[in-house]
Order: sequence, then C-alpha cells, then structure tokens
Amino acid sequence: MLVPYGIKIAHAQLGIAVAMAFTSLPFVVRTVQPVIEELETDIEEAARILGASERQVFGRIILPVILPALIAGSTLAFARCLGEFGAVIFIAGNRPFETEIAALLIYIRLEEYDYAAAAAIATVILAASFLVMVAANALQAWQQRYLERG
Repeated sequence: MLVPYGIKIAHAQLGIAVAMAFTSLPFVVRTVQPVIEELETDIEEAARILGASERQVFGRIILPVILPALIAGSTLAFARCLGEFGAVIFIAGNRPFETEIAALLIYIRLEEYDYAAAAAIATVILAASFLVMVAANALQAWQQRYLERG
C-alpha cells in the first residue's frame, strides 16, 4: 500500500519503529491519561482570559503538570522496547546488520552458546537503561524545582 510512495515497512527499519511504537505507546498513554483527566480546566481558562495563547497555556500550565507522567511513561516504553522482539520479528524479520535488535542478538548468541557475547550485549543494554533512568530522574528533579520556583 505504501510501497508505490517509496515507503517500505516490512523488513525495514521503519517497520521496527512502527512495531515498537504500537507495543510501547500504551505504556505512555496509560501513564499520562489519569493526569490529564485530573487536570483542572479553571487554571487554563484563567490563563486564556488573561491573554495567554494556546501555546503558552500548554507550555506553562499543562506541560509542567503532565511532564512527570510523560517521563515515567516514556521510560516504561523504552524499557519495553529493549525487551521486545516478538512484534519486531514478525514485521521486520531478522536480516543481519539491517533489522536486528539487541534482544534478538542476545537470543541468537545464547542459541550459539556464545554466553560471553550475550553477556556483553546485555551489559550494554543494562548500561543504556541505567543512563536513561538517571536522565529521567534528573529531568524530573529539574521539573520539580521548576514547579516549586513558580
């Protein structure tokens, strides 16, 4: 359907991104949804009455409130993406050096009894996960200081 337009999803990196988005986006939505539902519209209306544009209302009122949930949901989605390979195998296949993902590389190395390589790949994933968690915590700490400062 998209091939005539030069967009290839099956057996391509775009397919990996689409598969990851479909499997991980619900984590972000389910984390942010309750925060948006609890958001009071009175503050937004007051800002609009005082002359704030839609962009200002979003950037200065809505985004600071939903940012912690957005960060938490994105971190959950990232963790889900690291371990996902079922959907990716069906969509993108397993082309060496083209559509392989880290979880699949670990699985292949374990099947080959190359435990050292599997452990090395897992260590890199663990380090990347740790860095993402540290960055998420730093961003949330900065955001908390921003909210307290006013």
